[in-house]
Amino acid sequence: MSEETPTTNIGFSYEHGIDVNLAKPSEEAKWQAVRFAQVIAPTTEAKTVDGATYDDKGADHPIKTGESWNIQLTVQQHRDETGAYLPEVEKLKAATEPDANGNLSTVEVRWYDKPSSGKPNKDDAYQGVATVKMSRANTGVNEQGAFQFELSGQGPRKKIVNPLTSQD
Repeated sequence: MSEETPTTNIGFSYEHGIDVNLAKPSEEAKWQAVRFAQVIAPTTEAKTVDGATYDDKGADHPIKTGESWNIQLTVQQHRDETGAYLPEVEKLKAATEPDANGNLSTVEVRWYDKPSSGKPNKDDAYQGVATVKMSRANTGVNEQGAFQFELSGQGPRKKIVNPLTSQD
C-alpha cells in the first residue's frame, strides 16, 4: 500500500538568497542581501580518497575526506546617485582589485532557502569565506549590464540556521 502524497508547495529557482558581510574582520557582522541577483548557483564537490580493498571485488569505494564549494552569482548592474554600485557589489568587486591579495581577496557570505511564500527551510543555510573572481556579463550591444562573480570557498562551508527563520 502506497503512502498518500502530502500537500506541498512547489519550489522555484528564484527562492534562494545570498548575503555578503560588509563588515571588516574586526567588526561585528553586517549582513547585506545581494539585490537584483539573476543567478545564485551554489555547488559542492566531495573530496575523496580511494578506500577500495579486495572485499570490494574491483568496485569503487570512495571515502569522503572533505568537500569544496563554489557559488556562481550574477547580479544586475545598478548605480546610486554617486555612480557607485550597490554596497554588496562594491564589497565583492573590492576583493578582485589588483591590490586585493591574501585576505583582501576574500568575502564572507551566507546562502539559504528563501521561499516567496511559506516558511523557509531552517536547515537549508550555509556560510563560508570565499575568494572572488569577477567578470562582466551580458556584454552584447543591447543588453542590461550585469556582473558575474565566482566565489570559491576557502575551507569547509559551515551549516547555519536559516537567517530568515529568526524573522518568524
